[in-house]
Amino acid sequence: MRKAVGIGGLRRQEAQRLALSKKGNELAQREIAKLQEQISTMKANLEVFVREHQRDIRNNPAFRVQVQRMCQLIGIDPLASRKGYMAELLGVGDFYCEIGIQIIDICLATRSINGGLIDIEELRERLIRRRLKGSEPVVVDDIKRAISQLSPLKGGYKIVSFGGRKMVQSVAREMNADTSTVLGLAQQTSKFTKSDVKVALGWDLYRIDTCVDDMLRSGIVWIDDQNSTMPEYWVPAFFSQLSGTSLNASAL
Repeated sequence: MRKAVGIGGLRRQEAQRLALSKKGNELAQREIAKLQEQISTMKANLEVFVREHQRDIRNNPAFRVQVQRMCQLIGIDPLASRKGYMAELLGVGDFYCEIGIQIIDICLATRSINGGLIDIEELRERLIRRRLKGSEPVVVDDIKRAISQLSPLKGGYKIVSFGGRKMVQSVAREMNADTSTVLGLAQQTSKFTKSDVKVALGWDLYRIDTCVDDMLRSGIVWIDDQNSTMPEYWVPAFFSQLSGTSLNASAL
């Protein structure tokens, strides 16, 4: 029969547990200190790297994206403050502020046309056209970063996806699931009919009417009732991808 553990044995076990816990905490603290030292070294090296390659970072968008991702991997957010030292070194603080202002201008200028929804590639093309010759080139990643800085304005600026298409929304409204589904259905042809929605999605007429009416009120779609059989609903935000050019190139 196994002998029961007495009070003295319990005390010894507790002492051993506490000793092991203390040792484990000491090891963890040493590892954390080493990791913090390594991160500090990496940040210092990254700062030197950025200083040496400032011109390439500003002029080469692909390189700029890679450097920003390196910053994020070691816990640096270059856009945390326009006056942050990394933002100053990278030259991205003022750059993204400038891009953000231009995005707002373009979205406001085209809102009456597209209902506050613009294809991200069309937005990029418009940005390139309106920027001064010799300015830093703009890529989609730059637009995403600039838009992330517009959230404090409460203007509804965000990136939404419909199927494989990324769009910039510039009005403070929530896109419901039915609207998103119908836009996904229209992304290839830029248009749809109520019959198309019924055949593809199997919705009843009341649901289709409710969704389409909401899209018409918000300006996301236009109605073309010249069709002899049934009206067609066009998505102006998709026009640029259909034709290869923007709907209104002068709306900058």
